[in-house]
Amino acid sequence: MLLNKIKQTLKKGVLDNKKYTLKPINCPIKLNQNESPYNIPENIRNKIINKLKTKEWNIYPDFTPESLYKKVAKYLKIKKENILIGNGSNEMIFTILAATLESGKRVIIPEPTFTVYKLIASNLNADIKTVSLNKDFTFNVDLILNESRYPGSVTIIASPNNPTGTYIPYNDLKKIIKASGGIVVVDEAYIHFGGKSVLDLINEFQNLIILRTFSKAFGLAGIRMGMMITNKELITELSKVKLPYNLNIFNLITLDIILDNIKVINSNIKIILEEKKFLEDNLSSFKELLITPSAANFFLVKVKNSKWLFEKLVKFGILVRDVSSYPMLENHLRISVGSKKENISLINALKKIYKK
Repeated sequence: MLLNKIKQTLKKGVLDNKKYTLKPINCPIKLNQNESPYNIPENIRNKIINKLKTKEWNIYPDFTPESLYKKVAKYLKIKKENILIGNGSNEMIFTILAATLESGKRVIIPEPTFTVYKLIASNLNADIKTVSLNKDFTFNVDLILNESRYPGSVTIIASPNNPTGTYIPYNDLKKIIKASGGIVVVDEAYIHFGGKSVLDLINEFQNLIILRTFSKAFGLAGIRMGMMITNKELITELSKVKLPYNLNIFNLITLDIILDNIKVINSNIKIILEEKKFLEDNLSSFKELLITPSAANFFLVKVKNSKWLFEKLVKFGILVRDVSSYPMLENHLRISVGSKKENISLINALKKIYKK
């Protein structure tokens, strides 16, 4: 138990919060974290390792890796001044919220959604206003519009949303950004799989920040890289909060070489989308499963007893995510799209479980 003087030192939001955890369960088929089922090809990994060997590990990396920023900007077809790269989009979320939130500052979060938004906002003692999704897990646009008008507020919207897979139409997002009394953060972690990006709006609205990750479609979850995209002036301000030298030489080399081999990534995305259709068709054939239409690389599935099915699948060596603790999601599982072999194994396991 913490000493009283330690408790007096820590923020109330930290003490009241629950830590972000994920119970480790070893299964040969891992469909619980929306990762790409495809590793980076060995020849590309060897290029990365060989280049890493030529670097001096005792020297700090470039403070601002200009050549990498130019390459990312070229890929996105924007200016490098509009980009800030970090250790996963989680670092970018923390940077944005640390720069904006404190006691008395309001953050609007539609839920259920990615729990890290609320976790960080709580740690910063922010005034959190949650907006429940509609019963079909679409977004309550009118209510978000109304709440986001609050002066100096931060509105965070994942589109496509995790864990529901639903998204906000482009025109509705534009309305929210325009009406907002503060900053609107649009998390596009899953945009390669569905929905429509608002990337073309960054020069139109100074209060728009877009988040992207290289963990999902790019298959670099183990590297931890993500970025924010916004106007030059806001990048300048938020850079004051980002820790210096946040990218190590392995990060920098990996992303640089991956962007030179973007055809591999695009090919994997195409295959994942094909597998997504295969998985949706097969999951929908089970009357025991209710599938929410998804614009991401996973499906939200309602079942009679999520704990029971979760444990049954683990016995077959298949790990999915039980999201029943999320608001509105009692007895729901989230299932990532795997490889063809993994998806077939899942379907076969469900057939045995439900005696088909």
